[in-house]
Amino acid sequence: MKRRLALLLAAATTISLMGCATSNQKPAETTTAAQTQEAKAETEQTEKAEGAKETESQEAEPENGEYAVQPRSIKDRTLKVGLIPVTMNTAYTMTINGAKKQIEDKGLDIELLVQAPASNTSTITEQGNIMESMIQQGVDAIALATESDNSMLPYLRAAAEADIPVFLFNMTELDKDNIYYVSSIGYDQYNAGLEIGKYVAEHYGDKDVKLAILEGYAGIVNTMRIDGFKEGIQGRDNIQIVASQTADWTREKGQSVTESILTSNPDINLIFGDYDEMVLGGLVSIKERGLLDQIDTIGYGCTKDGVAAIENNEMTATIDVGEYGTGIDIIDAVNDFCIEGKNVEKVINRPSKVYDKNNIGELDRVIFE
Repeated sequence: MKRRLALLLAAATTISLMGCATSNQKPAETTTAAQTQEAKAETEQTEKAEGAKETESQEAEPENGEYAVQPRSIKDRTLKVGLIPVTMNTAYTMTINGAKKQIEDKGLDIELLVQAPASNTSTITEQGNIMESMIQQGVDAIALATESDNSMLPYLRAAAEADIPVFLFNMTELDKDNIYYVSSIGYDQYNAGLEIGKYVAEHYGDKDVKLAILEGYAGIVNTMRIDGFKEGIQGRDNIQIVASQTADWTREKGQSVTESILTSNPDINLIFGDYDEMVLGGLVSIKERGLLDQIDTIGYGCTKDGVAAIENNEMTATIDVGEYGTGIDIIDAVNDFCIEGKNVEKVINRPSKVYDKNNIGELDRVIFE
């Protein structure tokens, strides 16, 4: 459309300028009319060509669940891969580090271009702009973490039209029939929440538990994790949720929200947060009040500081959801699809595992490199 508009404007400008320069000369009027017809014909041809191209593109879209783009074998140059997380935090840094390490370990000729939204509250708009920029740059593949592939559908379609494969990662809500992404890579976030919920139910048995929950930003990621956790403790009447507040995924907000919760509910004995950073902030408030012996804390994400807190007997447990491994899997999928010319699985998930003081020594610390 932009090209058509540019052609029309160019034709109109040419006609206008010629008309002004030769308004009193009859031959010029004849020439202008001819040029007008020529420009009109050229525009019509362009529109027909682009219309045919659009029709061809639509007809080329697979109807049997295959990808809108097909595997390719790019071995004669550096492969440029754009990686777009929801935001920059410890978890996504682990994924990026895993991707970089896999590129190095496998000796792949891949350049990783990382760009994240500046805000955690306007990710869809910013991610759309970032994707448009990467498409214009002509990257060879895009790895995208977003709250919903449906919300990003226009940009996924634009990438497919530019023949750029898109690999989703760290997803929660997923349309498996969507032909505009190649693969979804990561872990089952609902199931991870369920596992940590079951851990709480088993760990505390019949003990009376007054539980406070630190939640991330409202959205599908937070919802899936919390809903899974609640299913894990379902039917345990001894576990009572007395408070649940948003702590914005951050350590700073985790501290201030925990302070408020402790003021209103001084008798709580367990805090769960669906991201380690919020729980680590909560620990600051707990320690300031001298309540480490009263209140257990359970996180999510198995971050470096979260693991250290378990080793220091400050945090009770966390769950490793394979953030580092996700980066490895992204590179493997990109390598298979874009360099080796192979199809890849539509969903590639890593298992989750709960760690506490009893098994934290088994954790492979390579994930923190």
